[in-house]
Amino acid sequence: MNNQKYQVSIQHDRPIQCMIHSALQDLGGLHSIIPSGRRVLIKPNLVIAKTNNTGATTNSLVIEVLIQEVLKTSPADIAIGESSTAGDDTMKAFRITGMDKIAQKYGAKIIDFKKAPQIIKEVPQGKEVQTIKIAQPIFEYDYFINVPVLKIHGETTVTIGMKNLKGCIHDQEKHRFHRLNLHQCIVDLNTVIYPDLTVVDATTCALQWELGGDPVSLDTIIMSKNILAADMIAASLLGYGIDDVRHLKIASESGLGPKTIEEIKVYNPLNTEIREKIMEAGQKKGLEYKLRDLKIIEKGTCSSCKGAMVAAMRRLSREGYLPDCTVVLGQLVAEEKEMLKQAKNNGFPIVGVGHCGTKVVADYSAENINGCPARAEQIYGILKKLCS
Repeated sequence: MNNQKYQVSIQHDRPIQCMIHSALQDLGGLHSIIPSGRRVLIKPNLVIAKTNNTGATTNSLVIEVLIQEVLKTSPADIAIGESSTAGDDTMKAFRITGMDKIAQKYGAKIIDFKKAPQIIKEVPQGKEVQTIKIAQPIFEYDYFINVPVLKIHGETTVTIGMKNLKGCIHDQEKHRFHRLNLHQCIVDLNTVIYPDLTVVDATTCALQWELGGDPVSLDTIIMSKNILAADMIAASLLGYGIDDVRHLKIASESGLGPKTIEEIKVYNPLNTEIREKIMEAGQKKGLEYKLRDLKIIEKGTCSSCKGAMVAAMRRLSREGYLPDCTVVLGQLVAEEKEMLKQAKNNGFPIVGVGHCGTKVVADYSAENINGCPARAEQIYGILKKLCS
């Protein structure tokens, strides 16, 4: 296959404005990439209302520079659209990150996909889902720029461009994806939403948890017209090959982009020293999900509840509390019948977390922490009471 078919530009350790401008030049120049006079939609990652220095959300300066570049094409309209994780407030995320002020500065619209009209989109190539409820504005704009953050994810190994499109769908669909085969659902979604440009923000990255914490500065921008090519190169910086990330593997087998990394022409590949530095940072991937005496039964847990659980555990550990109990959470946890039976019989207190967990153990739990999602402060308070 011709190496020119898939092209990715990597820019490192320069001002963001320079990195984005240079990446656009590598891919053919601004005007050959973004046509003039178009309605342009930019989608960052605002999964939660946290600033970029946590590693959880897109750097607002990246969005500002992209708007500046788009304005050079005399666009008909520019919008920034997003839907935070289920149960979270998207507009609060816009405010916390300062993207609302950036939009106001340049006359761009802010679209909360949660509040936008929704359409049922058929998925002709879908293997796990045949229809998906998606925010209508996604299909009303001429040009779509996807701006994910490079992050580690508890269920999908990494969350980059392909998974960032989950922010385009209805909250009910986000829950449904986690009940089904999440990797295949992500690929199915990517067969009906096609970003024209993917700009991976790897300036500050969450390499332990997708909702932030212990951020790592990589000072890197990755750009491609093909979302899978961008994700493959970004994942490779953390030491992951395509076989290590299931949704990338499925996507490559489904013809959504390159089948191997060798098919990608990489502009400005990082030298060995820089790659080793980034790889070393990536070795932090995966958060210790343990407290001595605390047992966890979970399956199909969404990012929000899992993130709240981890935040509560961090605080308990920091303050020296060791809860002696079993926690149950996740949309598919009812399938763990043997573990649930054992937990019920061993005499330790059982705590149901979130709507899914409490539903499964409601008849015999010592405590229930309701919510969709449950909140870290609630989990912390209950588990603190159950310390031995």
